Amino acid sequence: MSTPFRLVFFLNCLFLITTSLASDVVKIENKIIMNMIQSLTHNTNISIYTDSKRLQKILTDNIVNFVPVCSDADVAILETKHVKNCNKLPIITLKYELLKTYQNSVGSFFWQKGRPNIVFIAPRLKSQNISVGSKFDAFVEESIW
Repeated sequence: MSTPFRLVFFLNCLFLITTSLASDVVKIENKIIMNMIQSLTHNTNISIYTDSKRLQKILTDNIVNFVPVCSDADVAILETKHVKNCNKLPIITLKYELLKTYQNSVGSFFWQKGRPNIVFIAPRLKSQNISVGSKFDAFVEESIW
């Protein structure tokens, strides 16, 4: 086998592996986020406001309705600090540090060291009269770290 052929073969294999891994990550994110949303709303037809184009792509195959403003949503999923007027509905952040930014954020989904992490904040869930169910008990914290 010649060196150029080996290089092309290696690059093709690397491409296939990374494409497969990226697809698995999207499936994991989709499943986790949908479970989080459904546990917050207990609805089957959910209206979501998000500032994340990536998230809109991830959740397109689900039964969700993306709305252009927070006031029309059941839940907001945010990944930036610059969203206003989302203070009357539960928020899931896509970065842990945003839990401090949004006082009505009840939970966060984020990646850390290559692993998905889920956190719900108990006092915030209680203040919004939300019960996430027993499947998320292990992810409920009393305070932000």
